[in-house]
Amino acid sequence: MRSLLIVLIFSTFFATLETRILHRPRDFRCGRLIVFGDSLSDDGVEAEGESHGFLRNCNGKVWPEYVNAMLECDRYVNYAYSGAKSGIGNFYFDSFSGIQWQINQFLSNNKFLSDDPLVILQTGGTIDFFGGDTNSTEVVENIQQTIQNITQTMSSGTLVILSLLDVSNSPGVQAAEDSEILQERLGHLISETNRQLHHIVLDSDLGTRRLNPFLRVRLIDINTVALAAMQSLNTTEPFTHHSPDLIPQAIYKYAYHDLWNPSTIVHYHIAKEIVRNLQQF
Repeated sequence: MRSLLIVLIFSTFFATLETRILHRPRDFRCGRLIVFGDSLSDDGVEAEGESHGFLRNCNGKVWPEYVNAMLECDRYVNYAYSGAKSGIGNFYFDSFSGIQWQINQFLSNNKFLSDDPLVILQTGGTIDFFGGDTNSTEVVENIQQTIQNITQTMSSGTLVILSLLDVSNSPGVQAAEDSEILQERLGHLISETNRQLHHIVLDSDLGTRRLNPFLRVRLIDINTVALAAMQSLNTTEPFTHHSPDLIPQAIYKYAYHDLWNPSTIVHYHIAKEIVRNLQQF
């Protein structure tokens, strides 16, 4: 009986979201959607389309899947890996699945992108800071190099770059030993990286958008969206279906799927913001 209740909860929730998606106007033509990222973007091995990740860190769909559904893209490719750092390596190993590694793997088989693709880069960096990096210099350099590598192969299309998601107030950080120190350190590093990212993309003389006038380039601050989506939700505890008093509405009340990663409702709002920006082109 309990298992049936859980199934009904998730079925009702996702049916509601799918209904909203299907009624979205398709103003942006999406031929091929290509995603790079870390734990926030990994859609798991069970995802539809071409997926290269490890697992979905969410209690439902993640933002790339929602974007793909909203835009009805002809093809969907997701290179994101959970634990990816901004460089070559991962939180768990040094030579595989990082953001730059993902880019290199993709570009080794796609020397030139001339089919007007939609490339969305979730730059990574948060995992680097969790791994012990104490300043943002290396992360910023990795991000800048990654963006250059992508734009050098794109002769047309759209490049969307997402800001780093601020996880300094996630349940895992709040529950950690010396949480206030950790919150302050992560918040500062992520804020500084996002400030530098804004300069890399939007600088009036040397920014990515200025240097690549043949591309549609957009930098999106997902923190504003995530914060608004979480405003009325439980941000101190992750969602669990093991509660003895579980009711169908419970899934709408939690901001986080686990100690670090946002719930699917937050992913949905991030996807809506991405689509809204694309429809402005």
